[in-house]
Amino acid sequence: MASGAGPALAHRSVASIRAAPIQSGPSTPHTPGRNIASTYGSPSTVRADDDVVVIELGSRHVRAGFAGDSRPKATLQCGPQDQRRVGDFRGWQGSGRRAGLDWSSEHEFWRFDMRNVDLGLCQDNLERVIRDAFTKYLLIDSRPRRLGLVLDSAVPVPLLTAVLDTMFNRFQCPTVSLMASSVTSAVSAGVRSALVIDMGWAETVVTSVYEYREVKSTRSIRGGRLLLDVLYKAMHSLLRDKHSDDEPRIISFDECDDIARRMMWCRPSASRASHRESTQLETVEEQDESEAESSQDALQSGVASIPINSMNPPETLEIPFEKLAEICDETFFDALAAQATFDDHELPIHLLIYQHLLQLPLDVRAICMPRIIFTGGCSNILGIKQRIIDDVTAIVAKRGWALVAGKGVDQLRNNANLHRRPSSSPPADTTPPPLETGEDQEAAKPSAADATPEHDPIEAKVARYRETPPQMHGQFRVVHSLGPWTGGSLLCQLKMPAMAIIDREVWLQQGANGASRPSDIDVKATQRQSMNTGGTLTRLRCRNLRPGAHAARSWSRGLADAGASTSAKRPPSAPKPIVDIKHIRQNPELYERTCIERNYKRQAPNAALIVELHAKWQDLQRQGRTLRERSNLLRRQLANPATSSDDQDLQEVRLMSREQIQDEARTLKQELSVIEKGESQAVAQMEELALEIPNLTSDDTPRGDEPEVLSYINNPPTFTESPEDKIWRSHVHIGSELGLFDFAGAATASGWGWYYLLGEAAQLEQALVQYALATATRHGWTQVSPPSMVYSHIGAACGFQPRDESGDQQVYTIAQSAADVERGVPEMCLTGTSEIALAGMKANTTLDSEDLPLKRVAVSRCYRAEAGARGADTKGLYRVHEFTKVEMFAWTAPDEDVGIEVMDEMLDMQTEILSSLGLYCRVLAMPTHDLGASATRKVDMEAFFPSRRDGWGEVTSASLCTDYQSRRLGTRARIDGRITFPWTANGTALAVPRVLAALLENGWDEESKTVAVPECLRPWMDGKDKIGLGKRRTSVDRV
Repeated sequence: MASGAGPALAHRSVASIRAAPIQSGPSTPHTPGRNIASTYGSPSTVRADDDVVVIELGSRHVRAGFAGDSRPKATLQCGPQDQRRVGDFRGWQGSGRRAGLDWSSEHEFWRFDMRNVDLGLCQDNLERVIRDAFTKYLLIDSRPRRLGLVLDSAVPVPLLTAVLDTMFNRFQCPTVSLMASSVTSAVSAGVRSALVIDMGWAETVVTSVYEYREVKSTRSIRGGRLLLDVLYKAMHSLLRDKHSDDEPRIISFDECDDIARRMMWCRPSASRASHRESTQLETVEEQDESEAESSQDALQSGVASIPINSMNPPETLEIPFEKLAEICDETFFDALAAQATFDDHELPIHLLIYQHLLQLPLDVRAICMPRIIFTGGCSNILGIKQRIIDDVTAIVAKRGWALVAGKGVDQLRNNANLHRRPSSSPPADTTPPPLETGEDQEAAKPSAADATPEHDPIEAKVARYRETPPQMHGQFRVVHSLGPWTGGSLLCQLKMPAMAIIDREVWLQQGANGASRPSDIDVKATQRQSMNTGGTLTRLRCRNLRPGAHAARSWSRGLADAGASTSAKRPPSAPKPIVDIKHIRQNPELYERTCIERNYKRQAPNAALIVELHAKWQDLQRQGRTLRERSNLLRRQLANPATSSDDQDLQEVRLMSREQIQDEARTLKQELSVIEKGESQAVAQMEELALEIPNLTSDDTPRGDEPEVLSYINNPPTFTESPEDKIWRSHVHIGSELGLFDFAGAATASGWGWYYLLGEAAQLEQALVQYALATATRHGWTQVSPPSMVYSHIGAACGFQPRDESGDQQVYTIAQSAADVERGVPEMCLTGTSEIALAGMKANTTLDSEDLPLKRVAVSRCYRAEAGARGADTKGLYRVHEFTKVEMFAWTAPDEDVGIEVMDEMLDMQTEILSSLGLYCRVLAMPTHDLGASATRKVDMEAFFPSRRDGWGEVTSASLCTDYQSRRLGTRARIDGRITFPWTANGTALAVPRVLAALLENGWDEESKTVAVPECLRPWMDGKDKIGLGKRRTSVDRV
């Protein structure tokens, strides 16, 4: 059929319809054509680009619409036909589903109990529903749009993560604003504080909102799901009475839900007073009392005939209206059961509300009682709102707001003797105060306002017979609300700050941690909002990417220059280091000797300085304690001179005048401020000095600067060594001969220390990486793809300083704009090894003992400044600024045997890799002079290089760091119920450029002009056993 034969599609442009070409024919008068603005094209263009789409996410329904509308444009739900993943076509084979009470899960998007929830299925259902809402109801295209998400504040974190992942990855939303459904319900009711009772599908939630802030939330499982289960059981029992048990009778979920919506009603409260306060009713709805009573009588005596079309053949079920009321009572009130039989999660609604109000502060309770909001589908049941209010009112009238209830309390309340008023009030105490003279007598003279009134016997007699007004407890009043979606629409339209705003870029980088902590709140921006409450509607800004964020000053790590340290403030996102300063104070000689052995001469006096600072801190503590005791004496004398006159500690103070006491108190306050500032500075200096001290050295580490040879790998090379090997066997010469390197082009593009790998050299690099990963994975190590940029404080916590002892730059830091520096955006740097990113992956987390040892392997690009490292032995690929490396990292239990076992496993894998490559290597225990700040023990493996002067070059390394890194990164482990710090170990599986250079020099055949490819690499080299193929090639030829 032709495209023009059908009706015009809803998304067709109005301009294109009006601008249709005029058919040829006789010229007739007509209205001149006019251009239609593109703004009035398709319905999707009517909405401005900055319109916010508001979505309310419930367990059964999803509501969607535009910000500023009074009601959603679409309310969608899922059914049994949607309970399959994308690409699952089993629905075409017929449902064949088993009937029973588990049917409700097939009509839900999610559940609070996440044990049996398929998050992938939730994401697929959510994507399908939102796409249907966009295309069928909102009539908008798929361009990225800002999103306002209204949901329960207690939504499980895995589900929230899945929802945000769907919004950011499948709909490309630039930002998502999270809003609590209870707060938006209060906003749509036009109140700042309320008691929101959400009678939803999964459960009933009672939330007290005070000044747009959720104060308390309690929950009960008595909701729509339980109502349908009880209704199904009742109807099924009636069907069994009418038919034999052998006949299958199945009632569909849709019919049961429809009956609950249309027929369900609630009895009035048994304790309802005949003349009820009008303030307890909704003012927006009026009903004649006689009509209400007659309708209730008809309901109690009537019988409903309900057709059940899901049966085969269809039948009609006769169910009394009284039975429906019993179902409602059993579900929401359960008056026949004793209160002691209920758990906290299954309290009846009226008891849930009363217990919730009872636990609120007095002022919050007083504000919430006359502002009760009912939301949720179950709140539409006939008469249930009034029943709840009446039952809660009856409980308050019976028990009051006493926290203790029971038989003894009732007997005490009903005892008339305790409530009888005395015949006369006792006379006031007329005992004269102690005599005072002089200024003390003038100061102690009471004022007229503090004088005790005289006893009047006539007034006391009249008061005996005066009617006492009843105590006011406040009145319950229901406030009508337009619902949580409308409140979210209003907030987004007025651009009010939401509970949290998450940017897509930050989410993709940091996940759920993208929203900053409360300390990162933009206070000034919040104060400018008309709805400023300092509470739930505070905007949580994502760090680093949002302009104007109120972040802390940037915290630069390590040395600002040679011989100087920094005391800049650490950013709030940085892990708080927990250094064992007590152990340093108890063993200052040990740490001083460690610094000298490791050639950390500048840090050697730090331990002694810490001892001196601690003594200074203790002295300041004693001075402050003395001043505080003196200040307390002065405060006691000023507050109540009469009662403190006999105190022996105040003999000196009593001789002072009031002005003298006040002057001394001001002086003490200033001195205390100086002492407290000195205390905080001493603590900060001790922490800063402790962070600079390197890790303690293992007993297995050789002292001095000479390494210890532990073993050798493979046999020495068979070729005859000659002085010409320094030139002709250099990998630089071999690579140039075979056209594998381009150092000249890299020097032009990037400078000294960079390189291009061409042709078979690039293929060999990938083969080495894949072989190392395959070996580590075979030994049970999990692969990770880490970032190449981290915060500078993460690198400093791992022991990598931006400058060495000579002051040379060793770490590439990312330049910051003036605006970023002013806002305090944390500094970032390029990682010199993936060890930094892997260690930071578990910063500020607690590991379980079952997960230890936690072993990871990663391949990454590494960036090192290598300042001051040029020389004859650093030519070519041996020392470069950027290279590929496969790194192993592990967290272990804080046990020396376990740590050494993991380190030995790394050494075994390194030995296996180098042995398979056929390289002649030696294994060295590195001395103290060559240890980094974090390592307690280090083992290197050096390969034989014919072109190097000393013949050896480092290709792999393994280090054990004890708890040095975990303490500075805030990584903890829970072992046997105790929180401790795990040990870390790291090792280089393969440093690609150096191993590649060693393979070229050891496998070079001068006669054939080829390099032998190790057998273990040939699967990734297309089966090649040699590189070069016997003829010289230039760089241009190879490319």
